[in-house]
Amino acid sequence: MNDHTFAFLYYRYDSNILFMHQVKPQLAMLGEERRREQIWIQKEPNLFMTLLDTIGESSTNAANSENSNTLNSTNAQSSRNASSSTNNSSSTNASEMYRLFVGIQLPQDVQRELDIWKESIQKVLPFQKWTHPQDVHVTLSFLGDTSAETAEALAADLRQLAAAALPLTLHAEGLGVFGPPAAPSILWAGLAGDLDALAALQREVAGVCARHGFPAEARAYRPHLTLARRYRTAAGPFKRSALAAVGAPAGGWPVWRVEDIVLYRSHLGRQPAYEPLGVFPFEA
Repeated sequence: MNDHTFAFLYYRYDSNILFMHQVKPQLAMLGEERRREQIWIQKEPNLFMTLLDTIGESSTNAANSENSNTLNSTNAQSSRNASSSTNNSSSTNASEMYRLFVGIQLPQDVQRELDIWKESIQKVLPFQKWTHPQDVHVTLSFLGDTSAETAEALAADLRQLAAAALPLTLHAEGLGVFGPPAAPSILWAGLAGDLDALAALQREVAGVCARHGFPAEARAYRPHLTLARRYRTAAGPFKRSALAAVGAPAGGWPVWRVEDIVLYRSHLGRQPAYEPLGVFPFEA
């Protein structure tokens, strides 16, 4: 190999955007099946889909261990299982990176209700990837990659914040899309209910996250439930009239009471993709 700079796929599960991160040789091999070969990836994002299954969440760890020639996938899985069987983060190596966000989970009955409705509208709204029912949530703050040590410190402050918070009521209402008008990237359901209280909670969460080095997003907060991603352009240009044609679930838009916030870890290439690292109840 010459001294060119190569890029490994550094993924970000946020509005369906892929990011590339520059690194120099040499990258560790990824996965048990590639123990005997070195993987070099030039700056070609279309390679992502063909390598996704073998890279998975190991890509970040591989970049952080350039001096290693192999990655023992069995040991990595055992480490993750051991971490989840304790207090989620305290037994994990501090150098391990977590992709995190803070959000509001939906009760299981609301998850089921929305999932049944989603199945009934997929022919009318042909999106490629529909959100796993356990992954439907209200985002409060997206954090990105951080260490397990920082995640543990953040969790302690989020627990304290939640202990002083009051419950609020939300319900889904209406549909919308993000992205190009003819081929939107996101299908979402809007929210109604105690939106002022939700906005105040979001500001408090963003303030706690900022103290741990996560700056607040510059864009305005737009709470929603992501239902699906990537419109199928083979079905023809998207028409907003299809949203009105779908209508609400048969039993009406679901209503639920918010009584906790959750620190989530995101796992690319797995369903459900979001793992709760900590659930912090409101106690005020």
